[in-house]
Amino acid sequence: MIDPQAVRQKIATFLKVPQTRLEDAATLTDLVHESFLLIQLVIELQEDFNARLVQEDLKEVKTVQDLIRQIVTHEITA
Repeated sequence: MIDPQAVRQKIATFLKVPQTRLEDAATLTDLVHESFLLIQLVIELQEDFNARLVQEDLKEVKTVQDLIRQIVTHEITA
C-alpha cells in the first residue's frame, strides 16, 4: 500500500518546495508553471511508487490531493 505522505514528500522534493506549500487544495498549476514539469512529476511518481496512470486518470487531476489520490489508488500489484 502506498503511503500518501510519502507521495506528498516526493512531490515536495521534486518541486523543491516545502511540504507546507502542498496543501490538499493547492492547485498543481500554481505549483508547476510548465506542463512538461508536471508530466515529468507524474512519470517519476509512477516509477517510484509502482503505479500506472493513463490519460483518462489525469483528466480530473487539479490539486495536490487529486494527484496523491490517483497515485495511491493506481498501485500495480504483482
